[in-house]
Amino acid sequence: MIPNSMSFKLYAPLICMILLVSCTGTDPERQQTEVEQVVLEEVLSLGDESKGDTILFGSIDGIAVNGRGDIFVAERRPWLLSAFAADGTYLSPVGAEGEGPGEYQHGFSGPAIGPADSVYLWAVWPYQRIQIYDPKDFSFVRNVRVHLEETDLRAIHPLIGATENGWIMSIGLQNILTNDAGRPFINEDTDRELIVVNREGIYSSGLLGTMQVGEAMYHVYEYSNGFTFREIPFARATIWAFGADDVLYYGWNDTFEINFMSADGSTSGVISYDYDPVLITEAEIAEALDLNDPITRELFDAYKHHETKPAFQTFAVDEASKMWVKLSTPEGGTQAEWLVLDRESQVVGEFTLPLAVDLKVVQGGYAYGIEQGDGLDPMVVIYEIQE
Repeated sequence: MIPNSMSFKLYAPLICMILLVSCTGTDPERQQTEVEQVVLEEVLSLGDESKGDTILFGSIDGIAVNGRGDIFVAERRPWLLSAFAADGTYLSPVGAEGEGPGEYQHGFSGPAIGPADSVYLWAVWPYQRIQIYDPKDFSFVRNVRVHLEETDLRAIHPLIGATENGWIMSIGLQNILTNDAGRPFINEDTDRELIVVNREGIYSSGLLGTMQVGEAMYHVYEYSNGFTFREIPFARATIWAFGADDVLYYGWNDTFEINFMSADGSTSGVISYDYDPVLITEAEIAEALDLNDPITRELFDAYKHHETKPAFQTFAVDEASKMWVKLSTPEGGTQAEWLVLDRESQVVGEFTLPLAVDLKVVQGGYAYGIEQGDGLDPMVVIYEIQE
């Protein structure tokens, strides 16, 4: 069990993960598999002011965990990456906002953890680069600049994963482009190529396929060079995770089909599941959007909005290449259903967690998640997987 610390406290509510005899889909080769009951025990939380924690978070953008169990928490606005020991003890910041070596302006993408525990961030201003930090003390080591031709209008984003030979990323056009007259216009090409960037900053495109940019409603002002956008309630997006075996898992969450492919292209497949769609209610639309705002109303009425929620909300991949997938929840629900699937699309387990929790990392016998939502202090929660 993770030891206690002075700044962060341990808690032990038990969450049962009921592993079932289960068979999904219609593939005759799928066999029923008998599995056991597992318990998730919450052993640590970071950022809970009510429990006396002394370090609090803003909006948590992501988390990562290295081989020692150190936890990296990325925040946005202000942008900050912090490192904590496995017991919750604060260690140090990783980089900082600024213009110096190892610092970043206007945000970053990441972190990604390399095979030897080096920490990587992707920064785009004033030029596109991978920033590399030492695996032991997280000090800045060097940049790897990724060059694009001056005439190339595409952008590289986000940092998806790190391999021994480089990094997995994507490249594509921005959502808003500018014509020859300097006027902004909406880019209708939402596909981005998945690429492998090597240690010299040279990339090969198209190796891993394509992913779509998440949905949003954009508006270009008629008499100015400005634009705005509104989020879409229950928008579709590409959800991805990078496995410990250098396999990328990604899927457009309109349906339950998740692709996987190794960084060298040698392994590939699709994980699918027959799910029951969850309807979106009018009350949920009203809560998510200010339809009294004329631009929001105009954009919403013109957009072909969804009648059902995404097939899945997020997922993580464990060291055994099993996917832990969070399904959408009907209106009023306080607990989200999670499924555990293997690469043959066999459901090997299910469990529930509070609706506000998204698991992001499953490794070393622990599941690491982000808990944040309306009226909640953003926190990192860690569960021990008890078998």
